[in-house]
Formats: sequence, structure tokens, C-alpha cells
Amino acid sequence: MNRNAKGALAAGAAVVVLLGGAGSYALWSDSGTNTPGNVSTGELDLTAQGTPSWTDVSTTGIVGGTAVDPTTDLLVPLDTWEYTSTYTAIATGKNMEAEVTVDPGTAGTPPTGVTVTPVATVDGTPAPGGSTVTITPGAPHTVVVKVTVAFADVGGQTSQNEAVDVSGMSVNLNQVRS
Repeated sequence: MNRNAKGALAAGAAVVVLLGGAGSYALWSDSGTNTPGNVSTGELDLTAQGTPSWTDVSTTGIVGGTAVDPTTDLLVPLDTWEYTSTYTAIATGKNMEAEVTVDPGTAGTPPTGVTVTPVATVDGTPAPGGSTVTITPGAPHTVVVKVTVAFADVGGQTSQNEAVDVSGMSVNLNQVRS
């Protein structure tokens, strides 16, 4: 065999060895599986309970402490009426924190001498600012919303035959992050 043929044969054998060994060359490896289980989401829910009511809570007068029907009874100076509604709030989840807010609505400015004040309580604890209170996860919470409509001592014919519109009031439960 000539020298060129021997070189070509050696080169071809080297290529065959390299190609044949390419699929069998390996370092150790391994794999495993684990079952992390399922992940579930939390819940945020606000549900009205019972029937809301209006009560006369005036400190003077002959009607204090009685039920009020805002469709037939009329607010007069020195009256204080209170609207009460009850809700159940559910907040669950590891990092859940939520706020209950009372929005008196966009009814415009009340008549002169009339103030509308919403106050929310959660499980008997009043909101520090009056209309916003924070709830934390756990068992269902009882949210009581009271909206006080007070008519000051006004003179003359101030604010007669005017509407105090609180029909747009809403109670909201919103998640917050600290």
C-alpha cells in the first residue's frame, strides 16, 4: 500500500471511531420527580344580611328610638336618623388584608344644616377614620354600617322641602397590600 492510501485509511478509521463513539460518551446524570400538591386561591366576599333599617336616634323630641320610614316620615331640624345595614365579610388567603369602605354616594351636597356621616364597624370595632376599616383573614366577619343623617338647628325656612339623597351609598370590600 502506498503511503497516501495508508494515510487515507487511517484518517477514515479515525472518523469512524469518533462518529461511533459520539453517542456512547456520557457523564453520570439522574432525574427525579416530586409532587408539590395543588395550590388554591383565597376568597374575598361581602354579602348583605337581613333587612336594613332606619331609626330615629334624636336626643330630644317625641320620636327618638323609633323606626323611621323615609318614604313617609320627614326629617326636621334637630332630628338625627340612623340607617343600619349588616354584612358578612369573608377574607381568606395567606397575605389577605382588606378594607371595608362606605361611600355615601355622589348625591351632591346635602341641604344646609344636614350632615351625612357613615361609620363602619367590623366585629364590633369601629373604623378609626369613620368610613374605612381593615379586616384580616379568618372566620367570617360581621360588618355593621351605620349612616347618620343629622339636621342641625336652622332658622327661618332654611332647607325646607329638600331631598337628602343617600340612595347612591355603597359598601365596598377591597383587597389591600401593606
